[in-house]
Order: sequence, then structure tokens, then C-alpha cells
Amino acid sequence: MEIPEIVAQVASYLERHDLTKCVRVSKGWRDVLLPQIWRDITVYDRGRRCPCPDDLYLRRHMVHSLSLHYGELLGLGTVIYPNLRSLGIFDLHDYKNPAMTLSVDFTKACPSLVHLELVRSRAASTTWMALLAHPHLRCLKLGRVNVEAIDTPQFWKVCEKLENLRMFEVSIQGPIPENLVFNRLSQLYMSCNRWMDEEVQMDLVYRSVMLETLEWDLNDHDRPKTRMLIRHPIQSNHWPNLRQLQISINTQDAELASFIRGAGNGQGRITVFEPRRCELGTQASRNLRLHFNTLVSVDVTRCKTSIRSTVPDIMCNCPNLKDLRVGNVFAKDIAERGPWVCRRLRSLMICFRVGNPDQCLQLHQLIFERLSTLILLKELRMCAPNFNDVVEGVLEFRLEYGLGQLASLQRLSTVIFTGSTNSRNYEPQLGMEEVVWMAGNWKKLRKIGGCLNSDEQMESQLAASIKSLGIRYHLGSHF
Repeated sequence: MEIPEIVAQVASYLERHDLTKCVRVSKGWRDVLLPQIWRDITVYDRGRRCPCPDDLYLRRHMVHSLSLHYGELLGLGTVIYPNLRSLGIFDLHDYKNPAMTLSVDFTKACPSLVHLELVRSRAASTTWMALLAHPHLRCLKLGRVNVEAIDTPQFWKVCEKLENLRMFEVSIQGPIPENLVFNRLSQLYMSCNRWMDEEVQMDLVYRSVMLETLEWDLNDHDRPKTRMLIRHPIQSNHWPNLRQLQISINTQDAELASFIRGAGNGQGRITVFEPRRCELGTQASRNLRLHFNTLVSVDVTRCKTSIRSTVPDIMCNCPNLKDLRVGNVFAKDIAERGPWVCRRLRSLMICFRVGNPDQCLQLHQLIFERLSTLILLKELRMCAPNFNDVVEGVLEFRLEYGLGQLASLQRLSTVIFTGSTNSRNYEPQLGMEEVVWMAGNWKKLRKIGGCLNSDEQMESQLAASIKSLGIRYHLGSHF
């Protein structure tokens, strides 16, 4: 422990209050550990314990990450933080001074700044000019920030040099200048930007051709179905590096198909696919097949519509899939397809619609047989959606219907049955023997959730039995 490198390595596992004790051990430890204490600083001005401004001034060269809350800027602009790489300014537009405007020359105050986050803060024109001139800025996060029309051109020029841009409830008054392209931008997150024209948002997405990650929530619940969002024709491989596609847009099948077609290098590239409020129809499903070999995580539970063949196609053709979340799947469609190739699945959320278990015993056994091949599975959620118009039942986890085939799932730790005792068409009937079997065969089982039996008295007995076996139980579907 007299070697500084070893002290620093051990200290990386300690909390701040432990580090403050260690610096008192010796001068050698103090020299090594003091920079770690001051590396990441958060400052409040509402009664919380914060570093003294004078101490912060003396240790400013040690600060690499600084978060300033509720209008306390600690002389930012006049004090130079030479090694500061990450800066967050929160609630500068405060009830104490609603007219307060951030005006800082970041080039001088934070010459090494890479990451800047502004939340509920008003930025002056000089701030955007300073960010435009900053040589190292690569990541910008904005939350509830208003960019005035006069500052819009400078703001977009700042974005042109970024690699990571995140915007939440941001207002931007004006379009993107025609001559700008965002060839450095690899990660783009936009959510609930109601005061930013949707065509401007689409223009930003379209011009960011080097995107690797796109997370976009347009918050357009009321947008007419007939109105097309995409104004530019999206060619194949428009975003050759796009791997993560998470969009929440009220859009039709053709538009979603355009996004999927534009992603990748012609041989598939998407690893994460999560469309919400979209129509996953024939065109989008066909284009998704190009990415079957690269898909790792798929969540289509919140699509407005989807064709019946999509989920069976995914399960039979995606060998690298680890996380799959879908809604209704008809057991008949599964029976008509070949074996599943998604043997690497770790998490599965699905609802198998099988029909009357007494009349469809063969379908039950087939589904259990397919599930038994997912030997790496750790989490299984048997979701039952709102069955207002459903006449067919769902998969019953009963030994008499084939549950015993799942003894091969030795890594299973969580099982969720999302049902309700008030559901007309979903009445789970797990008994004590099923609970004992699961506890005895799934050695790593730690959590069981959801409705297990439509009879409330039996439900209570099952819950007590599960807890007595050392397994956590929760009536709801979330732990």
C-alpha cells in the first residue's frame, strides 16, 4: 500500500466518505487520493453539503466532472477549470432570478470540455458562439432549453461538430441551414420536442448519415395517419452504420419500412429494434429480414399493428437474438414453422395464444418443446394483454400440458405471469404442484410475479408457498 498506483486502484472501489478518511492516513495517501475526491463534484445551493467555493477554487485543476444546480455557478467564466471534461448546469432559469441567462466563454473557462449538459437554463448568443469555437466539444445534452430564432444558425453549426446530441423538450425556432450536414453525429436522441417542428427533426435525422444510434420519440399521438413524415426519399444504406433504431412515431408501414431499408450496409446492421406506435406491416417486416443475422434485441410490443408472420420469422431466423419482447403469437403459426434458432435468448416476453387447453393439448406440448430449447434463458414473461375481443386462451403453465419439458431451463431466475383475476378470457390455473416443480427444477429461480390462479384463496396459498421456498413473489408484473 505504499505504491501509489496500488493505492489508486484500491481507492477506485471506495465511496467518497471513505476516501475522506483515507486522506488522513498519511501524506502519501493524501497526494494520491485527494484528486479522486475532487474528480467528480456536484454543487447545490439549497441546504445540501457542498464543497466550499474557496476549496473548489484551490482544487479546480483536479476537477474533471462538475454539476452545478439551482443557479450556483461558482464564478464560472472567471475561474478556469483546466482539466474539466464534463459540465452540467441545471435550473439556471430559476425562481430566484427568472431572467438569468447563461453567458460563459467555455473556450476560456473550460478549455478541455468534451461533454456539456444544460437543463432548464437560458443560453445567451455569446454562449453558442463560444461553443462553436470550442475545439473539444463532442457531446451536448439539452433539457427544456429554448433556442431563440436569432441563435438558431449558430446552434445548428454547434451540432455539426458533435458526435452525441440529446434533446428533451427543446424549443428551436427555425430550420437547419441548407449547407449543413452532420457527418460526425453518431448518437442522436430526441424526445418530446413539441416546440420543434417535426419536419426539422426529420431533416436532422436525414442529414445525420453516420448515425449509429437513433432514439426518437416524436410525441405525435394526434398526427393524422395520412400525413407523411418523410419528405426526402430514403435510399438503401442511407445510414450505413445505424445499429440501434428506437423510434416512437405515429407512422404507417411504408415509412417504417423506409427507416429499416435505410439502415445498414446492405447485409444487415441493426442490433436493437424498438418501434412504437408504428405499423409493422408487410413492407417493414420484409425489410427487417435483411437484419435477421445481426438483431440482438427486439421489442415490438407497442406497435399499433403487426402481421402474424413477423414474430415466427424472427424466432426462426435470428441466431444472435438475446432479448425479445412481443405481444400475441398464435400457436398455430408457430406449429407451421420450423424450429427456433434464437438459442441465445436471455429474456423473453411473449403471449402464446393456444386456445382451449383441453382441445389443444398438442399445441401446448409443441410450445413447451420449443421453449425447452432456450437453455440460456434467464427471464421469462408470459404476458397476457387486455383480452376484450379474444376468444382463445393462452399457454397454461401446467404439468399436465407439458410444463415438465422446461426442466432444461437451468438458468431461469425470473418468471412473470401477467394476468388478472378480472380478465374474462385469461384465468390462470397454476396449482401447488406447479409451484413445487418450478422451485425444485429451476435452481436459480429467485422471482415469480403476476397472477397465478384466478381463485383468490388459491392465489394466497400459492404466494405463501413461494415465499416459504425462499423465492420473491409479487402479484404485479414489475419487481
